Amino acid sequence: MRKEIRDLTGHVNEEQRDGGLEALMEEDMRRTKIMALVAVLALVVAACTGDDAGTTTTEGEAPATTSAPEGTTTTAEAMDTTTTEDGGEANPLADYGEDPSAADPALVEKALGPVEPSDDTSWNIILASIARAAQDLDQATIDTAMECWRNAECDTGTGGEIVMGYADGGGDTVNVWRGVSHMEAILQALTYPEIGKIVSTAANFDSDPTTHINGISFLAQYPVDFIVGYPDFGAALAGVISEAEAAGIPYVSFSAGYVGLPGTEGALEPGGDYTSVVGEDLCALGNSFADVLNSGVESGEVALLGGTPGNALTLGWQQCTIDSLAGDVQLVNPPADENTTTGDTFWVNSFALDAVRGLLTTNPQIGGWAYEYSDGLYTALQAYDELGVPVQDLTVALRTDEQTLFCDWAERGEPTYNIWFSAGGNFQSRTAVTAAMLALQDFDVPGQVIVPHVMRQVTEDDCDPDRVNEVVSGTSLAPDDVLALMFGG
Repeated sequence: MRKEIRDLTGHVNEEQRDGGLEALMEEDMRRTKIMALVAVLALVVAACTGDDAGTTTTEGEAPATTSAPEGTTTTAEAMDTTTTEDGGEANPLADYGEDPSAADPALVEKALGPVEPSDDTSWNIILASIARAAQDLDQATIDTAMECWRNAECDTGTGGEIVMGYADGGGDTVNVWRGVSHMEAILQALTYPEIGKIVSTAANFDSDPTTHINGISFLAQYPVDFIVGYPDFGAALAGVISEAEAAGIPYVSFSAGYVGLPGTEGALEPGGDYTSVVGEDLCALGNSFADVLNSGVESGEVALLGGTPGNALTLGWQQCTIDSLAGDVQLVNPPADENTTTGDTFWVNSFALDAVRGLLTTNPQIGGWAYEYSDGLYTALQAYDELGVPVQDLTVALRTDEQTLFCDWAERGEPTYNIWFSAGGNFQSRTAVTAAMLALQDFDVPGQVIVPHVMRQVTEDDCDPDRVNEVVSGTSLAPDDVLALMFGG
């Protein structure tokens, strides 16, 4: 399977367009709210969202398929500002070299959309990481970034003593989304002069967990000072990640890359067994997917797709989506049990096509799909054309925002076919780097850095013909000139 995946290099996975915002809500109102949010955000200590920080649709109320879900605007009004004795705003991360209030509102909006902030500490770390993303890159920095992206080891040129490790279960050459996330982490590392070297490993979606384990083991033995990565095989990596942590090497995953979903057999506890995981509240995300399907399908059949078999990201949202489906909405491919994923595709486009072809052959009346990966579904829709099934009365709920699917949607021009998406999430690797750097300074990083999400409906504006690469997420914070070097030919 490894060779088969590598043969798909030019058309596998990633993320994309920064669209959907304008058509969902009035832009001036949204920007005003986000500007207000960041202006008061020297520390963001007010009550933000409580236990449901990641939830973007009201429980029990499904979003209409032709209008924005409730709760899709940022509410800065509910936030207070903590001040120092002299009346100045306090920066809770000042002693650690970070400044959440410096986050560019436009980049916050680009990366996340019009979200409700998560808990105070998580939100401060997220904003601090986005603040560093406003990089005015000179050619020397771009050259260094590209050297680090293309090579397993690189020197940042700062002379810093810290060595950053990056362990990816995918890889730059097999998946665009993974390549962009890797670059975002590199660019973030280059904002820290303390980081003098970056060492990266990639398992290239190898189906043997040993390959993934060896990559992390190599970094720990190097040794690096911290590891950022995505653990595709979850709890199967628990042993080597525990060994790294025992050696004093913080492990921080991103994109909700839990080392086994908490509560499942063999899972490690974030914040206890390993330093932290950055990502959405997966149950809230799953509930949002269910809201979209319940509203769009109303009664009928739906199907779910996922990534690497049993990975915590897919398992987390699928569990809650299944539990939240309306009584008249029937899941045609239920998992074997509650701790098993369904519709496994390894996030490989050809596998997604196989899965959809098989399901559509036996269930041509499927009225809705939920999946984390937009570009994978773009390829999978070929099954509709092959089988002569029209994309009518179809509702799709997605996490990522590759414009391949969105442009295909625009070209089809079918008014009863609607897509909702959240965000690509590439920037979360930046947040993981910042969280790890805070942890090295003994800051009490939460075990779960919760990234808020919101569901947005796709419009024609989400198809950008001038995109550097049509499979790169529009919500990515990697600059276009860097993306052009990575994917421009």
